[in-house]
Amino acid sequence: MITLREAIERTILLSLGAASLTRERVEAIVSDFVTRGHLGADEGRALVERIMARVRGEGAPGSAALERLEGGVQTLLKEMGIARRAEVADLELRVAELEHRLRLLEQAAATPPPPPPEPGWPG
Repeated sequence: MITLREAIERTILLSLGAASLTRERVEAIVSDFVTRGHLGADEGRALVERIMARVRGEGAPGSAALERLEGGVQTLLKEMGIARRAEVADLELRVAELEHRLRLLEQAAATPPPPPPEPGWPG
């Protein structure tokens, strides 16, 4: 049998969508339950903390709504071929290195070679 507190917690998570929860929204909804007498003030504060902990992923490992959402977004971006920030940064570094090497090669090509040693001088 599910308790009233668990039912309220599940209702809040489902009705708002865990990914879009903000502390203020959770507090407003729980405050409404406290006002109606379904929860005491201390129970309400504890419920807000439990809900926010679940959203932040402080509950069971891998069960956090935000972690699941982030994983889904990462998978979707990968499937769409969109590079992550770290991948773009790596490519920018590689391009900068290649540009530097190219400048060095261009400078070396523009610099005339040293004159050949004169005959009779040890080289």
